Amino acid sequence: MEKKEAAEFLGVSTRTLERFATAGKLTKGRARKKTRPVVVYDKKELAALKKELESSRPSEVFGRPNTPKPQDAIGFRLDPFYVKKLTELGKQSGMSASEYARRLIIRSLEGQTQSGTADELTALRKSLADMFFLVLVSKLDATEAEATEIVKKITGGS
Repeated sequence: MEKKEAAEFLGVSTRTLERFATAGKLTKGRARKKTRPVVVYDKKELAALKKELESSRPSEVFGRPNTPKPQDAIGFRLDPFYVKKLTELGKQSGMSASEYARRLIIRSLEGQTQSGTADELTALRKSLADMFFLVLVSKLDATEAEATEIVKKITGGS
């Protein structure tokens, strides 16, 4: 398959295709045309690489360079401390800081981490309410009934 066809097949630019070849993910070949030789790529290698790309970067979440640009985009700046932290954590996962941040945001929006976080917050809220109850009773000489009523008001009845 010729370079332009191969790039369209993978859904990447021709420059990205060249980067894949430089990285050793694809083997370049030569084919003779009417006027000059052209670079060609093996269809089996392309199919394997396409499968790898699709499994590591789902097309419904991460767009391809040759697809229309999204209508909405979000950008924000972070404190250098958080950029460094994202860089370190991303490196551990084999991703750049921006890829890692994008993945964290998408996972949280898809609810993959929300249930664990919600459970942790509920447990923390209960622990704090229990500690507050103990302080009211032991240090501020409130009766158990008074402390229970105060804690219910503060925590919204839970």
